[in-house]
Amino acid sequence: MVIFQCKSEVYMDLKGLLSKNKEIDILSYIPDGVVLIDSSGYIEKINDVGAKFFRKDKQELLKEDINNLIESGFELIKQTVLNGQSVVGKVKSEECIYLEITASPAESSFVVSLRDVTQNYKTVTNIMIEQESSKKNNKDKNNFLVKLSNEFRSPLQSIIGFSQAMIDGLGGQMSEKQDKYIKIINKNSVDALSFMNKIIDLAKTESNNFEYDTQIFDVVNAIGVDCKEYETAAKEKNLTWNFDASEITKKSIFSDEGALRVVLKNILEICLNMTDIGSIGIKMFHPERDVVVEQGFEVPEEDYNEKSYLMIVVSDTGSGYSDAELEIAFEPYTQIDKPNKKNIARSIALATVKNIIKHMKGSIWIESTLMQGSSYNIIIPTAR
Repeated sequence: MVIFQCKSEVYMDLKGLLSKNKEIDILSYIPDGVVLIDSSGYIEKINDVGAKFFRKDKQELLKEDINNLIESGFELIKQTVLNGQSVVGKVKSEECIYLEITASPAESSFVVSLRDVTQNYKTVTNIMIEQESSKKNNKDKNNFLVKLSNEFRSPLQSIIGFSQAMIDGLGGQMSEKQDKYIKIINKNSVDALSFMNKIIDLAKTESNNFEYDTQIFDVVNAIGVDCKEYETAAKEKNLTWNFDASEITKKSIFSDEGALRVVLKNILEICLNMTDIGSIGIKMFHPERDVVVEQGFEVPEEDYNEKSYLMIVVSDTGSGYSDAELEIAFEPYTQIDKPNKKNIARSIALATVKNIIKHMKGSIWIESTLMQGSSYNIIIPTAR
C-alpha cells in the first residue's frame, strides 16, 4: 500500500563514498536507517538506526535476505526504484512496525533509506477504517429512514384521503368550524407527506438506492409538461411565470428524465416557498464552453460541442440567501440561526438535488442576493 507520494532523500553517491572511505563508517552519520542491498536482495551493509528497526545487531543482519525482514521487501525496493516514489513496508515482527522505503540504484546494488512511519501509518489506516465504518453506518441509517418513512406514509395518505373526502362533502354536511378544522388537518397532512417524501429521496440518494435510468428523451417537452403544475401554483400566488426554451436547438438528449424531474420539482417548490411577489422563471439553453469549464468540466477547446451540454437556470424574485446561508445551502444537517420547517425542508431538498446532479456528472450552483432573489444554475452533459 503506497501512502507516501513524496520523494525522500536519495543517497546516490553513498556507494562511492563507502568505497573511498572504507575505514570510516559513513552510514553511522546518517540520521535515517540506511541499508545497502545487493542485486539479489541480501544486505551488504546497514547502519545502527536501520538495525534497530529489526531489533537485531547490525553484524547479525549482514548477508540477511531483506525478504526475511520486510514483507515483500525486495519487491518494494524495486518498486520504489522504478516509480521514484517511497512506499511503506511492514517489518516481520510481532510489533507491527511500518517503514517508509526509498531506494536508488548504485552500481550493482541498491541504497535503501528506511524511516519509521508506524504512527503515521496506523493513523491513516484507522482513518480509512473509520471512514468505511462511517459509510456503512450512514447507509444503514438511510435504509432505516426509508423504511421508517414508508411506514408513516400509509397512514398519512389515509388521513389526506379521508379529510379530502369530508371537505368534498362525502361525509355529510359540516359546520363552518368543522370545515375549518378538517382543512387544517388536510393541509398539514399534505405538508407532512411532502416532507416525508423529501427525507426518503435524500436517504435514497445518500445510500445509492435512488433509481436512475438514462435514456434519450425530449427535454423541452418533458420539462414543459412537468412545469404546468408549478405554473398554476405560481399564478395562484399572483406571480409571473416564465418558461423559455427558445435557444434549445437539440431537444432530444441522452440523460435521466426522471432524475431531472425530481431536481426541478425540488427547486421549483423552494422557489414557490421563498417567493411572494414578482416572478419565477425557467430558462434552458446550451452553455458556452467557458461556463462549462468554470464548473470543472474538462473540455478541450477543439472538441467542444455546445449541444453536448444543457444548462437550466431556475430563477425567482424571492427572499434569497445570505452569504452564510449560501455557504451551507447544500448541507442537509446544518441550519442558520433558529431552524424552521421551511429551512429544514429546503436544505433537505437542495442536498437531494446536489446528490442527483453529482450522479448525473453535472454541476449545480446558486447565485443569490438577500431579499432580491435567487438563480439555481444547472449544467448536465447530454451526449452518450
